[in-house]
Amino acid sequence: MNDADRTIKLRALSEQAQDEARKSNLTEEQQRLLELGAQLEEEKSRSLENLKVITQLRESLKQEQAKTAGLSEKLAGLEARVKDTAATEANEEAVKKVQLQLEDEKKTVLEQTKKIEQLQESLKREQTRTDEMASRVAEQEGKLKEVTALEIRVKELEGMEAKVNEMTEALGKISGLASLMKTG
Repeated sequence: MNDADRTIKLRALSEQAQDEARKSNLTEEQQRLLELGAQLEEEKSRSLENLKVITQLRESLKQEQAKTAGLSEKLAGLEARVKDTAATEANEEAVKKVQLQLEDEKKTVLEQTKKIEQLQESLKREQTRTDEMASRVAEQEGKLKEVTALEIRVKELEGMEAKVNEMTEALGKISGLASLMKTG
């Protein structure tokens, strides 16, 4: 009878150790899930920031294009003035001023064109970065789904383990009754 008590105590300790290990695994999975959720939120936040930057860059690009269009109109007007002034040749000083203005406007147009090109390149880089962020977010969501599926499987296994423990307990009782019947 004393040996049977020891066996039951050893099994109880073994089950307790298994319960602690299972809880530890579950806690690690929950921690991992929380980390993945935080990463997902961070990636979403970065994507939103990048979208804001892209919107601002697009707006700047539109403004610069509008300025360039205005400058082009001015340039055309100045060129017309230069032609009119040159044709009359009555006012060479005015022609020189207009030509200087024309050169200045050409420089300004070139600078504006360079700015537009820089903004377009910046917009492309931000778009690429946003696309990369979106793919990272999708990847994180996939990992989150996998973790969720694993949690469901863990819960199913816990239910099975509880049934196995009940059956083991019932077999222990049956074994105890059988040994009582043999001795009795």
